[in-house]
Amino acid sequence: MTPRSHRRTGLLGGSLLIAVMPYVSTASAASAQTQGQGQGQAQAQAATTTAPAGSAAAAPPCEACHGAHGEGMAAAHVPRLAGQSAGYLLKQLNDYAQGTRDNPIMRNFAKALSEKQRAEFAARYAAMSAPFNAQTTPLNEVQLARGHQLAFQGSEARRVQACDSCHGPDGVGVDFAAPYLAGQSAEYLASAIKAFQQGTRKNDAGELMRSVAQGLDDADIAAVTGYYATQGTATR
Repeated sequence: MTPRSHRRTGLLGGSLLIAVMPYVSTASAASAQTQGQGQGQAQAQAATTTAPAGSAAAAPPCEACHGAHGEGMAAAHVPRLAGQSAGYLLKQLNDYAQGTRDNPIMRNFAKALSEKQRAEFAARYAAMSAPFNAQTTPLNEVQLARGHQLAFQGSEARRVQACDSCHGPDGVGVDFAAPYLAGQSAEYLASAIKAFQQGTRKNDAGELMRSVAQGLDDADIAAVTGYYATQGTATR
């Protein structure tokens, strides 16, 4: 499909988070997480000790993983944050801080921030834009067609509803409801789905994502995440 410009806001109040934070499952990514954990703790501490009280640091520690413009890092399963809704991003930070969503790096970072700082970081990334680099995919046309089917129609046989029914046309996101999926890396989206599927992520409203994830096998996960990775705009 030809990429279309949309205002990318919203993120599921518990759907594919899309949103937001690192899940590292490959061997190289796991190594990066181990190294980054110590950095994340030190940077989070710096954010609260070097910046004025109640304000976000001038150089957010988020940049080390999520990029200077919120572009994310596909190889390490780190999502794009640019243009994601402030409400969704704030919910994820609060969930990390409260232990509702778990990740050792993000937990330590979020807990070191005040409520005001979390809101400032969320607003900062919601206002950002980042170049979209269309991602190549190892999937063939049949697999991408299956991904498109799951996105637009779902699967009656598997009792899986269409992703777009919550995440909006072409996965552009829905204000106050669901995050955008279009333009996120296939690696991040797959790790998020599998986290819901395995029960290691549980901060989805009404257990909706956990229910959807249970209906997908590995082939379908690869198809739908590969499809969304090819969608996007130049500024979201």
